[in-house]
Amino acid sequence: MSTTKKKKAAYTESHRSESKASHKTAERRTGAVRKHAGKSVRDVMTPRVVAVTSVTFLPEAARIMKEEDVGALPVVQEDGTLLGIVTDRDIAVRAVAAGLDITKTQVAEIYTAEDLVTVTPESTLEFAEDCMAEHQVRRLPIVEHGSKLVGMVSLADIARETSKNEAAEIIRDVVKPGGEHTQVRENLPNE
Repeated sequence: MSTTKKKKAAYTESHRSESKASHKTAERRTGAVRKHAGKSVRDVMTPRVVAVTSVTFLPEAARIMKEEDVGALPVVQEDGTLLGIVTDRDIAVRAVAAGLDITKTQVAEIYTAEDLVTVTPESTLEFAEDCMAEHQVRRLPIVEHGSKLVGMVSLADIARETSKNEAAEIIRDVVKPGGEHTQVRENLPNE
């Protein structure tokens, strides 16, 4: 394992009360009847998910991201149990900018595992949307039976189910500045 310091992820446990999350949504959009009200994550998720294992080398992970046109890959065990997620940003910041030799670096050294946010196929779209906004993430792994990966849901998946105004508001909530990804750079070589 690399001596590179891993930052705590911006993800947190999402298996909390959906009514609490729905209440936050109601506060944000008072009086609005949402086009996707009553829909579940299962209705919009991508069930065919390409994943990597923790021993995948970074060039291979980046190649898969390019071929699949995705910015994140779930990291799984051989049996499909979700371990975490690796993003194109993880590769850029935790590996390249940190000066790691990417040809010899495995996903295990940079992926996010702590406090990973997940949803289930039965979760409402409102709940998934609130998780994304709260944790400022654009993609959520979908798990069943504990932690078996069964799909992914993205901000774009949810936005397609909403009106233009709601989609704009969702995007504003997810990408507002001040999250972990906008913090001062640290532990970069030659600084």
